[in-house]
Amino acid sequence: MTPSALTELRSQLKTRRHRALTILCGEPSWQNQQLDQLWQADERVLMLGNANDFPALSDMEVESIPGSKIVHLLGQEADGVIIDVRQGLSANSLGIASGLLRAGGLLILLTPELEQWRTLPNPENARFLNSPYQIEQARPYFTEHLINSWQTQTHPFIVWRHQHQPQNDTLTNVLHHLSQPQQSTPPQTADSAFSSNHTPFDDLTTSDQLKAIKAIDTVAFGHRKRPLVVHADRGRGKSSLLGMAAIDCLVKGKKFIAVTASRPDQAAMVFKQALNSLEKISNIDILTQKPNLIRFTLNSEIKTLEFIAPDELVVEPTHADLLMVDEAAHLPTPLLLQLLHRHHRMVFATTLHGYEGSGRGFELRFKKSLDRLTPDWKQVHLKQPIRWAEDDPLEASINHALLLETDASQPVDRSEPLPFDPAAITIEPLTTQQLAQQPGLLKSVFELLVQAHYQTSPNDLQQLLSAPNLKVIIARQAQNVIGVLLAVEEGKIMPNSPRVHGHLVPQLLEKHYAQPNFLMLASWRVMRITVYPRYQRYGIGKQLLTQLKTQARQSRIDYLSSSFGASEELLPFWFDLGYRPVHVGVKRDKASGSYNLVVGQALSAMAQQALAKIQSRFQAQFPHTLMESLPYLSAPMILAILQTFRFKTQKPQLEQELIEYLHGKRVYESLSGQLWEWSIRTPQAIKKMSSAQQCIWCDKVLKKHSWQTVAHNHHLPGRKGVENALKDALEPHFSNAIKKPASLKSGGGFL
Repeated sequence: MTPSALTELRSQLKTRRHRALTILCGEPSWQNQQLDQLWQADERVLMLGNANDFPALSDMEVESIPGSKIVHLLGQEADGVIIDVRQGLSANSLGIASGLLRAGGLLILLTPELEQWRTLPNPENARFLNSPYQIEQARPYFTEHLINSWQTQTHPFIVWRHQHQPQNDTLTNVLHHLSQPQQSTPPQTADSAFSSNHTPFDDLTTSDQLKAIKAIDTVAFGHRKRPLVVHADRGRGKSSLLGMAAIDCLVKGKKFIAVTASRPDQAAMVFKQALNSLEKISNIDILTQKPNLIRFTLNSEIKTLEFIAPDELVVEPTHADLLMVDEAAHLPTPLLLQLLHRHHRMVFATTLHGYEGSGRGFELRFKKSLDRLTPDWKQVHLKQPIRWAEDDPLEASINHALLLETDASQPVDRSEPLPFDPAAITIEPLTTQQLAQQPGLLKSVFELLVQAHYQTSPNDLQQLLSAPNLKVIIARQAQNVIGVLLAVEEGKIMPNSPRVHGHLVPQLLEKHYAQPNFLMLASWRVMRITVYPRYQRYGIGKQLLTQLKTQARQSRIDYLSSSFGASEELLPFWFDLGYRPVHVGVKRDKASGSYNLVVGQALSAMAQQALAKIQSRFQAQFPHTLMESLPYLSAPMILAILQTFRFKTQKPQLEQELIEYLHGKRVYESLSGQLWEWSIRTPQAIKKMSSAQQCIWCDKVLKKHSWQTVAHNHHLPGRKGVENALKDALEPHFSNAIKKPASLKSGGGFL
């Protein structure tokens, strides 16, 4: 089979508007021959690896892209992507690379011969290894999983070519399949669906896009506060439809539409498609044509489509008729909520089932907020691809290998869950090898992780199959996986050594609380723990952690830890199981908006002593961190953390001073310190207040916000209203000690 056969493959794929995965197994010199003249000089080819190693590519301007940078190309297109697996292969990069290819494109993997590839160390596995693990110690099961997935897949369009095993070449069979007659469905056009003489849509508009454009039209011209969520897989023309819909709305009467995204380049396709749509309309005059600004006149009216950065929209809300948010999952949930509060007509477009993982945060958290704040919100899903035809071989191959086939918005178990049966629950540890050898079990475990966590990405699958320092424990009812726990080995680091790779909790605590010897202790950190929603609140999570503790004691581990985005639901779970807070991060997670909390539990006497010192220092610092750096930490979480604190001495005079404040004998400024200290020492008293009172108390007394800020945030009449609220909250605690003065007034409708 000559190299020109690959050119024939490309020709057949272009005819069908399909793409394909091609795996070239052999030596670089042979692979270089296969790549010769495969693309034209004007075609765009990307390479993950060093293109200089392949002279056949020298006549083309091949772009060499580090794997870590390929995420910045999302939304762009290429005719070919080459990955030299000898230089590393990550699951995320594999997924992103496939999404960049346009119809007729090839994703080519350059590999050694199959048996050598199975055992070849993968440099991309280094990210999963805590020091002192070396790359050679990583498990080979991710590569094994890819090979098995692509060899056993029923789809006939994966091309395997072997230098030394030509009898296993599949290209002839693939070309035969592609040459068979194909039933084609004429593309649906959108022009006939619009009565306006202005039809800024081309013949490639899919029926899914048409439905979305109609839905956006309803947001723009219908009732306010009914936002629309548009979600899609890659290649469905999500950004293009925003551009078309924006022009449609402007043509129909709107004057100003704003577009935002985490970076201007993410919205580039919106403006490109908008400009293409404008070119199909007569009687317009384009006044401004910039990458992020289009201004034109229609019937003597000026129309504007403009990109505005999200932080600018928060500081100074726009008066746009409609705000479109592209790649909404890339923006922090709190920022999305701020935009939602300030703009009444909004469209959120995002990729939920993609390669970055961030889309799950949008699904798990932001949509719950939409349910609460704007219950009439709508959503549309773009399923029909536009950059390639349906039933694309490459998409099927990648989704199958990276376990992306499950709709992330649907439950893992599509059937009716079995009734909970405590006697049928089993808790069992798994090895990486067991997961690799049981594809069905691996799929169940990974799908549960995807459903439960907002940052799960294909790289987590690679870690699951590669990391030798990972512990996996599952819960089953019958044969159904209903719970998963992942933990990673940490610690055993020599004091005063330079910072080493990994070991998140030991190094973080040593940095903040100056305990060098603490690094020497052995730890297991819980990375993920999830239980299928139907079976939550039955103690399964507790059983998983109990099993981990048992294994840790048997392995002479000193302490267990976890680091996670804090929420009001999670803190009681960990604290009730004996874990104690030892650190709160001051930066909020971009996807969830949560502050990171570290918890720990000692298993040995040395760890008990070390963690006690760390917790004591954290206890002394936390109230000040709260004032300086944690403005959005909620009152229930503050109080939950404070209730874990222990004090050696009591200060009974504090209560007497608070009674004097209630009697009006002392002003706030004369004992704000005492109010603060009483709050730190007596969080259980604040817990008895109403939710509104807790928030006011924490904002003023613990966070030291200004009177004006607290009054504004809680809709109170200035300082007097805030003080009345504080005293109303405080009085029941001393009801047996004092009689409320007649002059004390109610705090109003916040109770």
